[in-house]
Amino acid sequence: MTALAQHIAEPAQKAFTFFADFCVYDAWYSSDEKKDKSFVGIRIEDNQPKIYFPMGYRASKPSEDICKRDFYQLIAVLNDKSLQSYFSEEDLRKSQLDFPFYAYLSVLRYYLDFGYFVESETIYKKGFSGKISWPRTIKRIKPQVVKDEEGHDQVVYLNLITRKTSYREDNLITLVHKFCVKESARLIGSLYGILENEVEESELLFDYELFAEVIQDKIAATFNDKHLELFHAMLKMVRYLGNEENRGEDGSENEPLFGVNTFAPVWEAMVDRIFGKLPQGVAKDKFNPHLRWNDGRRDEKLDESEEEIVLNDPKRSTLRPDTIMVVGEGVYILDSKYYKYGLTGFNSHLPGAESVCKQIAYAEYVEKMEENPSTSLHFAQDDTLSIYNAFIMPYCAEAEGTLASSAIFQMKRAGYIYGDWKDCKRPYHKIHCILLDMKSVMRNYANNPAAQSELAGLIKN
Repeated sequence: MTALAQHIAEPAQKAFTFFADFCVYDAWYSSDEKKDKSFVGIRIEDNQPKIYFPMGYRASKPSEDICKRDFYQLIAVLNDKSLQSYFSEEDLRKSQLDFPFYAYLSVLRYYLDFGYFVESETIYKKGFSGKISWPRTIKRIKPQVVKDEEGHDQVVYLNLITRKTSYREDNLITLVHKFCVKESARLIGSLYGILENEVEESELLFDYELFAEVIQDKIAATFNDKHLELFHAMLKMVRYLGNEENRGEDGSENEPLFGVNTFAPVWEAMVDRIFGKLPQGVAKDKFNPHLRWNDGRRDEKLDESEEEIVLNDPKRSTLRPDTIMVVGEGVYILDSKYYKYGLTGFNSHLPGAESVCKQIAYAEYVEKMEENPSTSLHFAQDDTLSIYNAFIMPYCAEAEGTLASSAIFQMKRAGYIYGDWKDCKRPYHKIHCILLDMKSVMRNYANNPAAQSELAGLIKN
């Protein structure tokens, strides 16, 4: 079980105080134009943490316990490096995932469970106070032979070696831990019902080189897994605080954020994980249409030209479908849209003409591939290939009181979009709009053949 899973399975013993007050499920719906409606994650507002969930996660705010579970689920998704690997460089720049939120959580939870980390030292001395160390007593103290009342010889020790455990609260590692606990309590203590003034003041001012050296020395000399987890969390905090990029021009710490300014790349990554399915040996970039340039002397892909390589902007001359799903004898080209339609039902919240044209272009490119024996996928038994298009958008099944349509995911077909310049003779001329429950996706976004078959059925029928 991972450390994060343990956090979920074993909630902190100290109860949260009004945890639900920190949770915001409806930011996307706010009419306040000054409010940021797209951020998803955790940030500090007015010295209090606020937890923003993606649209469609819940229809209304649930109970305290459910809010806690939702919180850990959100952290798990945002902290998933495998999802971040789907992000473009631009998406990564826009995200706010550098703040070591999980490290702050770990430091605070250790404090709640065990108090401050204090090193212990075992002291041995002669005397009768403390626990007797018989191995050392036998080795170092010469016994005396005396006779008992019946005249039998007996061995007795007139002195003993005893041991005591001394806790050194003035050790540097303890002082550094106190600093980290204070910092964690200041930022996220409210989540655990801890006020900043309930935690001891740090006796040390922040000193990156000193703190990092002390923690790294302890990591090198420690074999206790729980202590190692704590020290690594402390080191992440110290490195974050020591990074000048995380501080304002006056040297003050920037407002800490952990999340994404738009949830769209996360939604795209999760959908691709669930539904992405290619024939064996076929790479996803095989489905990427390219722009080409011909000046009468040469004909080349623009993204392979020297000028484009220097620009390093492949999106400029290459189209990339979000997800390709090959099921049966059909190719399903999926475009993940983090749009509001599934929550509002407003046509203005549907994908526009640019997105529709892209989907048709993807499908026409696949169709052209199939006409060429050298590029054909060659997996249809009768050499016929059906190509379908779909937009995948979030919705909240809970709001409609619907039951799961499969063992894991809740999905439904809302309709389709088409262009009146096409005759709709090809299946892919209709871009089907599929609504997928946000909460069920976040709970399990592993590749799922059953969900793939269900989605294929919704689109075809």
